[in-house]
Amino acid sequence: MWKNISNIIIITVVFIFINNTTKAQQAYLETGFENAYFKNYVNNLGNNTLDLSYSKAQDFFIESGFRFALYEERFTWDIGLGYNKYKINTGFYSCKISTPTTYDLSYLTLKPGINFAFVNERRLKVQVHTHISYDWLISGTRTYKDNTVNLYKENTFDKNLIRIHRGISIEYVIHDNLSTYVKYNVADSFKEKNKDSNIEEAYSFHTKAFSFGLLFYILRLNNRRF
Repeated sequence: MWKNISNIIIITVVFIFINNTTKAQQAYLETGFENAYFKNYVNNLGNNTLDLSYSKAQDFFIESGFRFALYEERFTWDIGLGYNKYKINTGFYSCKISTPTTYDLSYLTLKPGINFAFVNERRLKVQVHTHISYDWLISGTRTYKDNTVNLYKENTFDKNLIRIHRGISIEYVIHDNLSTYVKYNVADSFKEKNKDSNIEEAYSFHTKAFSFGLLFYILRLNNRRF
């Protein structure tokens, strides 16, 4: 079901992006660190055999896109493309023995969403946001017992994710053409029994991220240039 929904989302987002890029008020560049783990995991027997006691590794991501005003700069929406890397240290229980397992994953992400500034001063904004993203796995490995498996070539791991993001950011206007911000973001993928995963296996892909970004005011730059 989610595969059909995801295709509709992609087509809609790309159409909106093509028709509105020239109307963008701001461009942004963002980078930061995030960690990930498999949330609410169940195997083919309906049991949670995942060991979450391992430390959560931080890895980097980078994202860039455009922002559009919806209402007096208090409501805005944006759309971006991102590159995300995750290293997940976990384990699977068998007879009460946890086998250490490490996932190294890389995704390409398309992410549209809405921001609301509940503090909307001339120099300072405090915003909450919600986004939906479609994530494509572009490379991935699983390492356990000195064995490394290429997850991209195998059909034992979900290669596509649809995730819901939410969080908060603080934005400061440096001058008329440039702003900076810090952001905290939490995201969860929809949990379902996917065809490209182990039979009857299900989980939600959960991430937490801290990031720093720059916002460039396109319209103001164009007005000064001409």
